Amino acid sequence: MSEKWAKKLSSQCDLDASFLKHVLEELSESCFGDAATSKKVIEELTLKCNLNENELRKFISEVSKNCPMDARKLHEEITKVKGNKESAFQAVYNIGRRPV
Repeated sequence: MSEKWAKKLSSQCDLDASFLKHVLEELSESCFGDAATSKKVIEELTLKCNLNENELRKFISEVSKNCPMDARKLHEEITKVKGNKESAFQAVYNIGRRPV
């Protein structure tokens, strides 16, 4: 299932499907294993915030540093930023400081 998702997203955002699968695994591990919501977060970051591979790596690294993190809260915050990259990164810090 995640392979099909990664291939579809890869064609939409011009990122390698295997990289997207890796990002999904990393984000899911940092967010209580919530793969479904992690997919939504990655879609939001790649399609609306237009994060490239390096930016996405940095984002996932920041999530890992601030984990554990609630994927639903992260998704809510990412959706609120409406495509603003800097605000997307700030959302990680905001969620990371809140009790989970």
